[in-house]
Amino acid sequence: INTARALKAEGIGLYRSEFPFIIRSSFPSEEEQFRVYRAIIEKMEGREVLFRTLDVGGDKMLSYFPGVEESNPFLGLRAIRFSFRYQDIFREQLRALLRAGADTNLKIMFPMVSSVDDFFQARDIVRECVARLGEENTAHNSAPKLGAMIELPAAVEVADELAREADFLSIGGNDLVQYMLAVDRTNQHISDLYVSHHPAVLRALSRVAEAGRNHGIPVSFCGEMATDPKILPFLVGIGLRRFSVESRAIPRIRETLAQLDTVETANFAERLLRLGRITEVQEALQVT
Repeated sequence: INTARALKAEGIGLYRSEFPFIIRSSFPSEEEQFRVYRAIIEKMEGREVLFRTLDVGGDKMLSYFPGVEESNPFLGLRAIRFSFRYQDIFREQLRALLRAGADTNLKIMFPMVSSVDDFFQARDIVRECVARLGEENTAHNSAPKLGAMIELPAAVEVADELAREADFLSIGGNDLVQYMLAVDRTNQHISDLYVSHHPAVLRALSRVAEAGRNHGIPVSFCGEMATDPKILPFLVGIGLRRFSVESRAIPRIRETLAQLDTVETANFAERLLRLGRITEVQEALQVT
């Protein structure tokens, strides 16, 4: 937080709530989580904070939790699937978040949403937690803004419906590329196949941005693509205006953005979206 504030971040575009879980030897209690989330909100002094609910599984395992043996954990019990399977853990986290955001514009987003049904199920559990906290006369946020992370091809296909129901969308760029291209981004043997400027990826990003515009909700982009000065103009060109990146990249991104003209970037994006081959996109981006 100190680094982000020193570099003049306008907020926290994605708080990875699994961090307090991963660094411990046991599950943090609701009260322990509440103190962490509240400290973040207070230190940001009114700046926007988007809390992502627990995203474990894949390459982020809990040493103290008896995980299931999975041949491909990236396609297994992770993120919102884990929360749905272990709803007691999910409810504790949501209660802590709702309490921490009692007097703020609280924003909660759900990772690895694959359908509108996923979003509805998560939203219903949030509403149940709100109702229970109300019955207990516990200070809490009774109307948090709820969003969905777009990380799966399935979510891209129903982005319009998700945008109609959610308060905001957040594109998880790193995972979206991985799942669209069926390339494990941690596998060094096929790292050359992880191509973030693949035409299918660019078109998917454009569809999600358009869905947000059509329904008047904000769409943010979280991922390494936003730190690439060659691709950032495309992201701006399709209408994205909120970027969440590693804080040390903020000055470099600001410098790039200051040089962009939105009309030119829109034309540039339109030109890229007409290209169907990776090599054509590389040539347009001047990527070697």
